[in-house]
Amino acid sequence: MDVRIEKSEPSEAERAAVDSILGAEVSSRSPEAGAAGAHVVFGGHASRERRHLLLPVLHAIQGRAGWLSRAALDYVARRLELPPAEIFGVASFYHWFSLDERPPVVAHVCDDVTCRVRGAEKLCERLSAELGPEGKPCLDGRATWHRSPCLGQCERPPAALVVSSGQRPVSFALTSVAEPRPLVLALRKAAVARTAG
Repeated sequence: MDVRIEKSEPSEAERAAVDSILGAEVSSRSPEAGAAGAHVVFGGHASRERRHLLLPVLHAIQGRAGWLSRAALDYVARRLELPPAEIFGVASFYHWFSLDERPPVVAHVCDDVTCRVRGAEKLCERLSAELGPEGKPCLDGRATWHRSPCLGQCERPPAALVVSSGQRPVSFALTSVAEPRPLVLALRKAAVARTAG
């Protein structure tokens, strides 16, 4: 990722997600910024005090848009006054975030040790046969599935988590998923609900 902020603008959904955490953007020329026409500079302690909001902002974008676009990351860099490379480093480090556009409904299938021992590999093979390869759009382009590290459901393996992005993101866990059918039905139901809503 380039270390400069591009001129690209985030989508309305991405902007709304960021603003839901940071509040509305205040222009240096707006009355809220001070005297008419005054130029306001933020930085130093004020910027460092807001760095802890980076992960909540990235989660908000992911929940609303389903992925983190370059324009959204640049908007976060401008709003938090952090280097774009730092934002990208955090976003690319966590498995949960996607830097590539994908369908709004995603099934995360745990293939970590406990789930693997209890049949996650076979589940993934059967999902691939029924829905297509991991990461490829399925169900008319409205959903996809991915292997995932631990989902925290080790007492009821194998586990999956279905996430539907949008104005009101929804996620729900499926546990003891031995067959792909319940997961496919959950994906289909979430995709239909997102289309209807």
